[in-house]
Amino acid sequence: MKIPTLAIKLNKAGERAVKQGHPWIFENSIEKAPDKNAEAGSLCVIFDQRYNKPMAFGLWDPKEIIRIKIIFQGNSLQLNTEFWKAQLKKAYSKREKLINKGITGFRGIHGENDSFPGLILDVYAKAGVLKVYSEIWKPYLEILMEEIQSLYGLDSLIIRFSRKIGQKNTFPYEEGHVIGEPLEDEKVEFEEYGVKFYAYTQSGHKTGFFLDQRPNRLWVQENAKNKKVLDVFSYVGGFGIHALKGGAESLTSIDISQQAMDVAAENIKLNKLDKSKWTPVAEDAFLAMKELIDKNQEFDIVIIDPPSFAKQASEVNSASNQYERLARLGRDLTKKHGTLILGSCSSRISLEEFEEIHKSASITAGNGWKYLHFKLHDDDHPIGFPQSNYLKTIFYEKRV
Repeated sequence: MKIPTLAIKLNKAGERAVKQGHPWIFENSIEKAPDKNAEAGSLCVIFDQRYNKPMAFGLWDPKEIIRIKIIFQGNSLQLNTEFWKAQLKKAYSKREKLINKGITGFRGIHGENDSFPGLILDVYAKAGVLKVYSEIWKPYLEILMEEIQSLYGLDSLIIRFSRKIGQKNTFPYEEGHVIGEPLEDEKVEFEEYGVKFYAYTQSGHKTGFFLDQRPNRLWVQENAKNKKVLDVFSYVGGFGIHALKGGAESLTSIDISQQAMDVAAENIKLNKLDKSKWTPVAEDAFLAMKELIDKNQEFDIVIIDPPSFAKQASEVNSASNQYERLARLGRDLTKKHGTLILGSCSSRISLEEFEEIHKSASITAGNGWKYLHFKLHDDDHPIGFPQSNYLKTIFYEKRV
């Protein structure tokens, strides 16, 4: 299949951003471009204005404001199978430390940060979930699927689409289509640090599990012995099951989804843990936490890891208020000498801004709190540009 090639020149701001390594070119940065309706996935050769030579290569996305997604920084590129193999090998090499630790659930491709903009691969043992967020991948999907299965040693590859792509799906696959060996059950077992989980690969949220908090789940496992643990926005039990594995005295999980609680129960059973130590609360997190405060409940470890509150710039103020409310509730539920763990996956709120929100919630040294440490992404979620630095988790100790 012959891929159309487009010559692109940018304005000064756009050119500067590309030279600084940014993977997105917005439509208003393009000075010279073809018809906007050029084929999705066409190869864009980005020319340096001064020298009139290629400086980067991207893929054309005619329906999006981010018109070009960069796949390679350099002055020459042959867009063939060998190129995609080399790009995939680079991504794989970043995960080898995790794979060598015996972790069988990890992110294999992290979009732009691995030079695959709009493409996510999550690996669960011998099954992979490939989630497509952009039509630019339509000309390349067949070869990529073949190479991904080979490199990552996958028996099955499940194709999933973002909501936007799925609404007008022009790919030759339906949502949840399986390439390779059919799945006996969409529920696939994987392991991290001695704890097993199920990923619902065809119906689960995103790709079936949230892998990015892995190092913080390990911290909870290593520090939970004989502790009362509260896990808020617990989803399918990631933090809490690590706590039980680590010998927690009790676990209270809060999540609005009863379905998530049902999967958490499956995960507890899978790990042969004592279910009698677990109190599931399927309720709005803010209300449930207030009820626990009213009952004078306190916990040795409080984990609050909500979904993103700021998916667009207009939501940042509201998100900050929500994070502050949660921090205040968590503050009041943490025992003396206990640990409060606060997470944010809103890329529009920086680590420094997140820290300031906690100060506004009176989580400060002057109020008897010690800042322990923060954690960003694990190796399988590399940070390639500022907007991709979405996850930040801060640990505090209540001293008085």
